Formats: sequence, C-alpha cells, structure tokens
Amino acid sequence: MKAVIYFTEIPPQYEHKNMGHMTGEKLLEEALLKEYGRKLAFEPRAKGEHGKPFFTLQPKIHYNISHSGKYVVCVLAGEEVGIDIQEHRELDYEKGLQKLVPVSLFQEILESDHIKEAFYDQWVLREAYMKWTGEGFSRDPRTIPMDRGNSVLLEMEPGYSGAVWSENPLELRWEHLEISIP
Repeated sequence: MKAVIYFTEIPPQYEHKNMGHMTGEKLLEEALLKEYGRKLAFEPRAKGEHGKPFFTLQPKIHYNISHSGKYVVCVLAGEEVGIDIQEHRELDYEKGLQKLVPVSLFQEILESDHIKEAFYDQWVLREAYMKWTGEGFSRDPRTIPMDRGNSVLLEMEPGYSGAVWSENPLELRWEHLEISIP
C-alpha cells in the first residue's frame, strides 16, 4: 500500500513557541489538497474513543501528524496509520526506559553503545503504534506487541528519530512543503 509523508520545518523564529500543532494542521491542509484534491475546511472530522482524529466522510483517507523540535510530519495512507518523530534530548534514560520498554529490553538498551538512539527508536516505535491503534497513552507502552502490524524506523537527520506503524507494509514517499505562518 502506498503512503506519503509530508514534512516541513518550523521557521527558526517560531521554534519552541508551540507552533507544532498549527503547522501540522496547515501541513495536513496542503497535503490533502495535493494528494486528493480535497479542502480540509470541507472535510468534517471526529475523534475516536481516545482522541485520534479521522475524516467522517472519507473513510479511505487516513492521516496522522507528529511534531518535535523543528520538524512537523503528516502521513496520509489508505489505511490506519501512526507516525511519530522525536528530537533527541538529554534525559534520564534509565528512568524513561522503566516507563517505556518491557523489563526484557531494559538492560539491553541501558548497556547499548548508542543508548540515546536506542531509547528514541523505542520511543518513536511505541508512540507510532499507539497513534496507529488510536489508543494513545491510555495504553502502557511497555505492553505493545512489537510483532503486530508493520513498523518502519524512518531515516532522519542526526538528532531525530521517527517511525511509522500500520497494519500492512507501506511504500513510503516523502514530500517537502514550505508552510507559511502568519
């Protein structure tokens, strides 16, 4: 199945000013028009049980948005899909891992030569899964069955990790868009 990931950078003057959500909506607006010729303003949306948005009149168009640091991404697919990106930050990885991965992975990641990358790969995989299923953080990320569905770690620039999760393997295409912020 084909899917497209649209991405943009938040202009430097707006970084860290909570512009990710608004930029994500503008990215979705542009992507929906380019891919399907549909205007977001005329596509009613609702939210699932745990808050995942969907198009009420377009059951074959699925999307998901993520933003972190200077990037915003929006994936469009013909099936349920989840995407997550994360900018790498310094944090207490041991404490974070206790809430993120099952005990069986905990020590392996802590002993990794690339703990930061391993931590963030697990983070984006698990968050993309929860966004795919629509469960969000109502689910304990340590309980995610990593063998269900199809996941892909995205190739990102150093300092970022990203992942997409879906039921079936996706043929991903990337598209860059410049988004104007007033």
